[in-house]
Amino acid sequence: MNNKKSNIGIIGTGNMGYALVKGIKANPMYTEIMIYDIDHFKLTSIQNETEVIIAKSIDEIINYSNLLILAVKPDITIKIASELKLYHGIIISIAAGISILSLQNITGVDKKIIRAMPNTPSIVGEGMTVISASSNLPDNEIEQVKSIFLSVGDVLIMDEKHMNAVTALSGSGPAYIFTFIQAMADAGVKLGIPRSESLLLAGQTIYGSVKMFLDKKENPIMLRDKVTSPGGTTISALHVLDKAGFNGIIIDAIEAAANRAKELDKS
Repeated sequence: MNNKKSNIGIIGTGNMGYALVKGIKANPMYTEIMIYDIDHFKLTSIQNETEVIIAKSIDEIINYSNLLILAVKPDITIKIASELKLYHGIIISIAAGISILSLQNITGVDKKIIRAMPNTPSIVGEGMTVISASSNLPDNEIEQVKSIFLSVGDVLIMDEKHMNAVTALSGSGPAYIFTFIQAMADAGVKLGIPRSESLLLAGQTIYGSVKMFLDKKENPIMLRDKVTSPGGTTISALHVLDKAGFNGIIIDAIEAAANRAKELDKS
């Protein structure tokens, strides 16, 4: 792996941009970060917290960085990419649906591009990121980019053909979990438990269950069976979920998100 320290530029300081700033600053390999955003108040707030450098323009951050992270929406990503034709560093895009080929068609076929899909738990250092690299990136530079995203959670390197599915599964996944937490809490409220206690019960139950799954690495159905006693409360609830097509609904929802990700790519 390349141990040379790199200047990192981050364009966009929303949830993911901010999470990456905090994570990277904790990694001694990367000591210099420059950020750019049209929201000057947000830039100043992040600078006060993390001591990063603020860029006055996109040109300034392009000239400064040899790793440039585009942490902006897909349409803004395309616009910024058009200004990177003379850029010689690594371009990292976290935009959903925008392929490496599409970015190279705009910036130049010689450009080194990483497509990354992190998710919002990166804000608390528990994110899941998948990265795919253009064919002209050597392994040491891919590992260098991987180390950036390891600062905010776990990372997988996968073939880009899976990226739209990854976007639907883990990128959008936190929204499904938050919806499930809300539904569980609503059930608690309906059964007479106060809202705050219901939310805690739902949230901690999901957190503990996920930790148990990740620690044990067992088939989730086997773990479910350990909770399901013959003739008990759990099997009654699972019967209702099965009758309502719970598994099919989840699969259909994730498939719909993947199809939408495909539509976002203009190539």
